[in-house]
Amino acid sequence: MDGPDSALRRLTREAGKLLRPYGFQGTDAAWTQVTAGGVASIRRTRTQRAWTDGQQVLGFGLELSATPIAWWEFCNWRDAVRGLEPTALEQGTGPGLIDERGLSAELTEWWSLRVDPTHRERPALQTDVDTVRADLPVRVHAFARRALRLLEPDAYLDELLADPNPQPATLEAIVVLLAEHGPGPRLDDAVNRFRLSGPAESGADDVIAYLRGRAVPV
Repeated sequence: MDGPDSALRRLTREAGKLLRPYGFQGTDAAWTQVTAGGVASIRRTRTQRAWTDGQQVLGFGLELSATPIAWWEFCNWRDAVRGLEPTALEQGTGPGLIDERGLSAELTEWWSLRVDPTHRERPALQTDVDTVRADLPVRVHAFARRALRLLEPDAYLDELLADPNPQPATLEAIVVLLAEHGPGPRLDDAVNRFRLSGPAESGADDVIAYLRGRAVPV
């Protein structure tokens, strides 16, 4: 009988196996897939430990991210300007603005692994293990499809543009992703909105310099 930590490791390995048919590879608790549109990542969340009725409870779930290739190119350009080494695409991160929150609550609610108080060895409660195992196929499918869908042409950009109250970080990403389409009214409008949003001076300078390097008049 596995204790909660051992059960967690076993279930994490099962999640990794379920992700392989979708093209995700990885070890431990993080898996990635590089596509023509960028890199998709799925991870097991950090583990939250709590105590209920004197028994330890482990809480955890899955999380996802997508890094469009245009954003990765911008980050590597910015790092090069600062004298930093480039980042391989499979290790790309950000913008970090869209994640599993686009999925239903049933798919994002954390699981719990409790201790079985009826056994002296204090194994993980089998009903909790069975619940996670039964949920994994559906949840892995949803997370994999969501992460990969965000890397389809303009999918990430379209979700950012749908934000009714975009913050400077969102407007920055919109400008960078729109720059892939070249100059035009949409990019002009996005640049103006970004400037008016009050971004950090260094961040605004980076974006403007990047656009000028792409022969975009700003």
